[in-house]
Amino acid sequence: MVSIASYTSGSATTSHINKNLKAQESSLGRIASGKQINKASDNASGLAIATQLLSDVSTLKQASTNLVQSNAVLQTADGALEQAGNILGRMKELATQANSGSLDANSRGAINQEYQSLASELNGLASSTSFNGTKLVDGSYNQDFQTGKAATDTLNVDLSSVNVSVSGLGLTPANGANANALSTPASAQATSTELDTAIDNISSARAQVGSLLSRGAVKSDVVDTEINSTIEAESSISDADIGREQTELSNSKLLTESSLAVASQANKMKASLLKLVR
Repeated sequence: MVSIASYTSGSATTSHINKNLKAQESSLGRIASGKQINKASDNASGLAIATQLLSDVSTLKQASTNLVQSNAVLQTADGALEQAGNILGRMKELATQANSGSLDANSRGAINQEYQSLASELNGLASSTSFNGTKLVDGSYNQDFQTGKAATDTLNVDLSSVNVSVSGLGLTPANGANANALSTPASAQATSTELDTAIDNISSARAQVGSLLSRGAVKSDVVDTEINSTIEAESSISDADIGREQTELSNSKLLTESSLAVASQANKMKASLLKLVR
C-alpha cells in the first residue's frame, strides 16, 4: 500500500546516511590519530589490555636502564680490581727482590718503603672506589637491580666478598701488613706467601665480577627482546591499519553519496504522490 502519512523510504534513507557519516567520522578519527582505539567505547577490553602493555613497556625500559647501571657498577669495580692486581704484582716483585742475600739494610729499607706505599694505595683504592657515592670494593656492596616486570625479577650484585684493602686481601699484621714486611729475608718470604693468596683472591673476585657482567648482558638481551615484543603486541591492539581505514573511508563516502542520491529520488517520489491527491 502506498501511504503518504507513513512514508518510510525517506526515513530509511536518512538512517543510512547518518550511519555512513558516523563511519566516515570514525575512519577519519583513526587516520588522524593513527590509533584504532581513541576512546573507551571503541574497544573497552582492548583498551584495558593496551594500557597494561604500555605500562609493561615503561617498566621494561626502566629495567633496561637498570641493567646499564649495573653494568657500569661492575665495570667500575672490575677496573679497581685490575688496578689492585697490578699493585699486588709489583708488591710480589718487591717481596721476591727483598728475599735476596745480596741486599744490605739500606737497600732493604728502600724496597720496604715502596712496598708500604703500594699497601697504602690498596687501602686508598678500597675506600675511594665508588659509584654514585656508594663504595664498591671495600666488602660492603650488595645491591639488587630490577631487571624485569616483576619486583622480584632482579640481578643481585653481591660484592661483599670483594675487598681490596690490605686486610681484605689476606695480608696480616704479622707479615704482609706489617710496617717491616720486607725488612728481612724471613719476613719477605712470609709476605710473599701471603701475597700469593692475595693475588688468588683478586683473581677470584674478577671472575665473580665477570660472571655478573655476563649475566647482566644476557638479561639485557632478554629485556630488549621483551620490550620489542610487547610494543608489537600493544601496536596490534591500539594502532590503526591506515590502509584498511582509507578503504573503509572511501566505502563510507561512496555509500553516503549513494544514500544522498536515493534520498533525492525518494523526495521526488513523495512529491509525485502528493500530486495524485491534489
